[in-house]
Amino acid sequence: MQTNNKGFTLVELIVVMAVFITVLAITASAFNTIIAQATKIFRSEESNIEGVIGLEMLRHDLAQTGLGLFTEFAPVEYKGEAKNTPASTYNDFNTSSTNAKKEPPRPIVTGNDLVAGQTNADDTGGTTKFVTGADYLVIKASSVGRNQTAQKWTYLEYAPPNVIPHVWASASENFVTNESVVLLRRQISSTVQTSTLIQDGSGVESFYYAFSNIAFNSLAAGGNAVYTAYGIASRSDNKIRMPFNRADYFVSVPINTSGNPDASRIPNVCAKDAAGAPHPDVGILYKATIDQDGSSSGGKLEYSPLIDCVADMQVVLGWDMDGNGAVDTYSNADGTQCNPCGATVAEIQAALSTANNSTASTVPCIRNNLKLIKVYVLAQDGRRDPGYTSPSPIVVGDTGETSLTRSYDLATKGLLNYRWKVHRVVMRPKNLPANQ
Repeated sequence: MQTNNKGFTLVELIVVMAVFITVLAITASAFNTIIAQATKIFRSEESNIEGVIGLEMLRHDLAQTGLGLFTEFAPVEYKGEAKNTPASTYNDFNTSSTNAKKEPPRPIVTGNDLVAGQTNADDTGGTTKFVTGADYLVIKASSVGRNQTAQKWTYLEYAPPNVIPHVWASASENFVTNESVVLLRRQISSTVQTSTLIQDGSGVESFYYAFSNIAFNSLAAGGNAVYTAYGIASRSDNKIRMPFNRADYFVSVPINTSGNPDASRIPNVCAKDAAGAPHPDVGILYKATIDQDGSSSGGKLEYSPLIDCVADMQVVLGWDMDGNGAVDTYSNADGTQCNPCGATVAEIQAALSTANNSTASTVPCIRNNLKLIKVYVLAQDGRRDPGYTSPSPIVVGDTGETSLTRSYDLATKGLLNYRWKVHRVVMRPKNLPANQ
């Protein structure tokens, strides 16, 4: 038998290897492209999910604006609100007034186009610097606190000879002993709605009640009144700072001891400057609640990051200044601009600064005339893409609102190689009489 020992020649091997290497290179390139695109999609969807959750929290708080607030001067002083600047700028009590710390809180307080500045370092979020030009939003209501107690409420029923709290079918919705609640006596007439804070004479601080089934027995004589109890906090030391909760929304950049953006507290996907460091104009949208500790160390901001990689937040307010039920005026956050203007700038600013006092029912104010709140958030969508150039400028608001919001120049900021999305939240607060 003859054996065929013929094999491949060197040329054939070289040709085959060349073809194999070429195919491998093409496959690897395609794989890298797929991975890169998948990463972009993943980061984009991650940003979308994060944005949905954060914006739903904002939407919830906007819907709750004014819930559980008293509208008449309180019978007793409370300790205060925010301790540190700039949050303390939006406190409502007037220390120069004879009614200091008794004034009804405004349901919403807003600041327009903040100048970049540093928050106090003893707030729980660490030291941060506000993004220049972004607005500041404060919502006051019983239900905007982060604790479980703040999500509860009930009403009182007359069960002779006592007044007792109504018990809900779900145990998780009922108050437990010693949770701190505010008690409001609500009255509704054809022309005005009032909520009067009822003080608890049995406590050291009497602007709230330590909840129990017998806490309200002294109200038996008022069995025909409508009383509503709103949760504030759960504290064992019998020290509550104020008879409502408060949530502050702002865009801020975490900074280090040198005053530069702190890379350890900023997600790596967020925009970078030319040197590769975190961009000083791209921060985090925070929700910060006020620590309810009534001692001298209380009143700090407790930070919760909602959306990463945010460049701007703008607030627009819709007003019914003539009382016909329809929005006739849109203003910026501090009322210095309006379009259209159904009232003068002075009237809008006066309405923004007026306390939540129902006795001034004929005076334009937030509770009587504010119909609509719009919030716009300019957020980064995915990682940097060198092959992409963003349109610039971007209007952070609706069409026709450039005078109330602002046109954001991405080119000047060096942010053109990132995709940006303007999130829009619009809410009609149902707890304000203007929407009832």
